[in-house]
Amino acid sequence: MGVPAEKLDDDSLEQRALAVLEANHRGAYTVPAAGLYPYQWCWDTGPIALGWAAAGQWDHAWDELDGLLSAQWPSGLVPHIVFWADGDGYFPGPDVWRTGRTPDATGITQPPLPASAAARLFHDDPDRDRARRRLAGFWPELVAWLAWIDRTRTGPHGAYIVVHPWESGMDNAPCYDAPLAAVPPSSTDLRRRDIAQVAKRQRPTDREYRRYLAIVEQLRDRGWGTEHQPEDSPFAVEDVAFTAIAGRAAADLAEAAPAIGADPLPLERIADRARVGIGRLWDDDAGWFRPFDVHAGQSLGPLTVGGLLALWAGAATSAQARRLVERLDGWHEHTEFAVPTCDPEAPEFDRRRYWRGPVWVLVNWLVADGLMAVGEPGRADDLRAMTRDRVEAQGFREYYDPVTGQGIGGDGFSWSAALTLAWLTDTLAP
Repeated sequence: MGVPAEKLDDDSLEQRALAVLEANHRGAYTVPAAGLYPYQWCWDTGPIALGWAAAGQWDHAWDELDGLLSAQWPSGLVPHIVFWADGDGYFPGPDVWRTGRTPDATGITQPPLPASAAARLFHDDPDRDRARRRLAGFWPELVAWLAWIDRTRTGPHGAYIVVHPWESGMDNAPCYDAPLAAVPPSSTDLRRRDIAQVAKRQRPTDREYRRYLAIVEQLRDRGWGTEHQPEDSPFAVEDVAFTAIAGRAAADLAEAAPAIGADPLPLERIADRARVGIGRLWDDDAGWFRPFDVHAGQSLGPLTVGGLLALWAGAATSAQARRLVERLDGWHEHTEFAVPTCDPEAPEFDRRRYWRGPVWVLVNWLVADGLMAVGEPGRADDLRAMTRDRVEAQGFREYYDPVTGQGIGGDGFSWSAALTLAWLTDTLAP
């Protein structure tokens, strides 16, 4: 995996992708996008590490994961943002979260994609001594993170609960509209920095932000560090995508465990429980996996791309996989580019607003991997080619309009560049 960066052509797609990572690198970590996201984000760290590895920058790759995990809390939680640098470049910042931790960080987590990235680095690193040393060095933190999720976030169906839309990584996905609407909005002044850099039309609304902030304030005022957040949060959703990524992470680490003398059994059990929990969120009428609102006691709609990530976790039966693929094909009949993040026939579909419709490189990578796993290599290859086409034509954007293909959101986006190196290019593809 990877070729030396000095062997790349200056004008190649690979070199341009590497230039984005280098521009966003801050020493021991890489920001998702300069200005827009000026700190270390949890789930971004996974694909970013894979991008560095694909470019042959193995120390950078391992350091990304090491830095993130160094901010872990004693409970096992890994924060969704680590505020390594001073400044007020992001809202809500440390002054709002007030977690009392060093380094400053948020008090919620994100999908543990970095754990799968760690297993991938271990598998691919040509320096086997380094691979064993680096993985063993933060192995306890990885296991503690997944154990914390399994211990504190298991919901009534056995899937994992997110206590804030931000924990899902898919912040304003339409499936969260109903539980979010039940949260009384915060009266705190919004000091949003994002809409000064990206068109407001492409970002979550102020209405949503006031409720995001209200959840943070309630969790903060309750006191950080307890292990019963689902009961105490006004927002509690058993989430398909979060559970799929956590379950796959446990399975990936379990596979690597014997090589460093670790016990795979606890991780295998987590992976098994996650798959069972996802299976219980299947809606046979819809032919889709749907999240579940714990407080309201009901499944959530409209259908969003998170349901497809059951394929990433190996949680779908062959019959369920066929139905997912059929519906995915139906979605593509309504868009020029795949994969939209929401059912394009749903009234809530918004092709230019963040997680309510646009195409994301990360999501396409996860979906393509899942398609390969269920015997759909042709569809996976088509999705890879379509994604590369958008990156070549529009640059390393945060997301893309599924109808026109225009790159929108932030520019110079790290995981789009990183996955170009690790997935989209023939010379560096793993």
